Formats: sequence, C-alpha cells, structure tokens
Amino acid sequence: MKQISSLSRQKETQGADHVLTLGKNIPETILRLSAPAILEQFLVCLASLIDTAMVGSIGAAATASVAINISTVWLINGFITALSVGFSFLVSHSVGEGNRQKTESVVRQSITASILLGLILTAVVLSIHRILPKLLGAAPDVLPNAQLYLGILGMGLVPQTLGVVLSAVLRSAGNTKLPLAANMSANLLNVIGNFLLIYPSRQLTIGSLTFPMWGAGLGIKGAAISTAFSQYGLAAILLYQIYHAQTAARITVHGDYRFHRWSLKSLFHIGIPVLLERNTLCLGQIALTAMISGLGTAPLAAHYLTNQTEGLLYLPAYGFSYTATTLVGQSLGARDPKLAARFARDICIISTIVIVTACVPVFLLSRQIISLFTNDGQVLALGTQTLQIAAATELFFSFFVICCGICRGAGDVRFPLAVSIIGMWGFRIGLVWLATRVLMWGVVGVWIAIGVDCFVRSCLFLHRLFSGKWLHASVV
Repeated sequence: MKQISSLSRQKETQGADHVLTLGKNIPETILRLSAPAILEQFLVCLASLIDTAMVGSIGAAATASVAINISTVWLINGFITALSVGFSFLVSHSVGEGNRQKTESVVRQSITASILLGLILTAVVLSIHRILPKLLGAAPDVLPNAQLYLGILGMGLVPQTLGVVLSAVLRSAGNTKLPLAANMSANLLNVIGNFLLIYPSRQLTIGSLTFPMWGAGLGIKGAAISTAFSQYGLAAILLYQIYHAQTAARITVHGDYRFHRWSLKSLFHIGIPVLLERNTLCLGQIALTAMISGLGTAPLAAHYLTNQTEGLLYLPAYGFSYTATTLVGQSLGARDPKLAARFARDICIISTIVIVTACVPVFLLSRQIISLFTNDGQVLALGTQTLQIAAATELFFSFFVICCGICRGAGDVRFPLAVSIIGMWGFRIGLVWLATRVLMWGVVGVWIAIGVDCFVRSCLFLHRLFSGKWLHASVV
C-alpha cells in the first residue's frame, strides 16, 4: 500500500487538514473522501423518488405538469453545473497550491457568480414560464399547473445555483461531509413541505392511533413551493458553513467579491465546454425519448423502469467523480503530477470494484427488481432484459463519468466534450435508430446501443489516461 505520509501539508489557517493527507495511504484517502459524496448522491436520488411519488399520488395530470418541464429543468441544470465545475477546478487548484488568499478570492467570486447566474435564469424562466409549456405541447388539463410549477421553480433558482456551486466548492476544498449534511437537511425539508402543502387536512392512522393532520391542499403548487423553499434552506445552510465551518474554503463576510480577469479566463475555459457537454446530453436524451416513445407503451414503460433502477447503479460513479476532481486538482495545484496520476489510477481501480459489486446482484435479480414496479407481463419481460443489459454494461458508463471528473480536475474539459458529442450523436443516436428502425430489436436494441456507446467512450478515456495528456491541460 503506497504511503503518502511524506506528502503531508501544513494545516490550513482555520485548522482543517489538507485533503491529500486525509488518510494514511491513497486508497484510504479516496474512500474517506468519496463515501460521503456517494451517500449524498444516494439520498438526493431517494428524495427525488419520494418527491415523484408524492406528486404522482395526486393524479396523472400533476405528474404530467412536472414531466412536461423536465427538459427545461435539464437545460437550466446544465448552466448551473457548468459554473460549479468551473469553480471546483479553481478551488481545488488554489487549495492544492496552499494559496490561502487566492482560495478566499475564488470562494467569494463563486458566491457572486452564483447569485448573478441565478438572477439571469430567474428572469428568463419568469418571462417564458407561461408560453413554454404550451410550446412543449402540454394538454389543456395539464397546462395551468405546468405554468404554475415552472414559475414557482423559477423563484428558487438563485438559492439553487448557490446550493449547487457552494456544495462543489466545499467538496473541492476537501470536505464532503458538510455538503452531505446540508443536502440531507434540505431534502428532509422538501419532503416535510410536500407532506404539509400538497395534501388537504385529513385523518392519519398509524397503527391503532388516528389523529387529525393539517394540510394546505395546494396540490402541484404546494410541491413547487416546497421544492423552492428547500433550495433557500440549502443555500442558507451552505452559506453559514462557508463563513463559519473550519474548512479550507472558509471566508469572512467582509472582503472583495468582485470578479478577476484570471478567474474569468479559467471559468470560461472550463465552463463553456462543460455547458456544451451538458446540452449535448440533454438534447440527445430528448431525441432518444422521442424515438423510444414510438415503440409502444410497454417498451416505453420498460425503458423508464430500467432508467430509474440504473440511476441507483451509477450513483457511486458520481461520488468518485467528485473525489477525482478534488484530488487530481489539489495534486496538480501542489505541482505534483505523479500524485495526481496515482490518485487517478487508484480511483479507477477502487470504483471498478465497487460498481461491479453493485451490478452483479442487480443482473442476477433483474426480474425480481422489475416486478417491484409492475405486474404487466410484457413490461416485466422486456424490463428484465433491458435491466440485465444495463447492469452488464454499467461499468462502461461509470468509467466515463469518473474519467470526466479526473479530466476536469486537470482542466482537460475539451476531451470530455468531444467524447460526449461523438458518443451521443455519432454512436448512441445512430445505433438506436439502427436497432429500432432497421434491425427491429425494439427497446432491447436501445439498451444494446447504449451499452456499445458507453463501451466506446470508456475505451477513448482509457487511451486518454494512459497517454498522460490530461495531466498537462491545466490553465491555472
């Protein structure tokens, strides 16, 4: 086991240990940093499923009111993600350099940028929230709630941007526990808010005990208010942590929050390719959904259930991806490319073991898992096959996600963009069209095509990692 005790760094002025020496060796450092990030992703996904179920319980029209806005939400999240990745890069490198003044400047600029982007997104959404659902084809019984839902969500975009960016800032500074705690609190607030605002006053029965429960009875409006309010709660918690918690990202309230030319250059260098990558994914998913919806109700249902289940499988990949950005970025900030390469290699090895361990039981129990969500024989048969394919090829997609995190930590963002464009439009869309329109393989062919696309992407990234070119893409 390779030791990194010789790489000890001085403690930050607030008393936080340097993340590169978080563990006694590289694997322990990776696991201690990634475990809270993986748990955070799991809890966020779980809260989303609960939120979906609570909205769905008030009727199909309510679910459709949310679903019709999903592509808009994806596009909005693309802008926010691009900003968070840009500041993840800047913070990880400045912390790795041990440049306290630069770190404080970057963190303050992240707050300014988040508020500014949030205000711009809010203005755009509020100006189009009435017309956009109509343009997207919302049915007459869905349109009013869809407009209302999007408008209320727009009011929460400033705190949402702050929440995403500040979570990324804290992770990149080496603290994954605080974002975990903050997001857990916000998700709990959202669930409680849904419980009180969606449903009307009613009688609740728990065991033999029956008691009255107040409810606002606002329906989809209540769900939107609860979601927006939870974003304000998340932003407040994270701002408190930034100003008070003993982390490498801690700042004082008073200071310079203005942008600097050097940081803007790096943000555009990192953020624009990430934004294009996210939009490529978003547009590709919309095109895929349109193609799959033409296959019929049962194939579409099987695809949806497979997507929902697969989402749990790749949660560890995103946790390891965040860890990779932090450790690679801080290593390169400390001018130690060899350490960055060792972290990258060991993250790939450890994540492979974790992901394969998770996928094997899902492959073996695919039929039982799908049966939890449907009793339709055709959906069950198709869903079993598609979930088995997803489990068998999940490692390739997860490897792609993790390698994106490695490259972003090094500032190598153009390569993931190129791979995403080639993969989505050169392979996935084309192969899905071939599988469904020419070979007539149906939804099973869709997932075979997705697996081939992910395999090609993972091979391209494997070559990139072995070449070492990603280590020399830093702009800081």
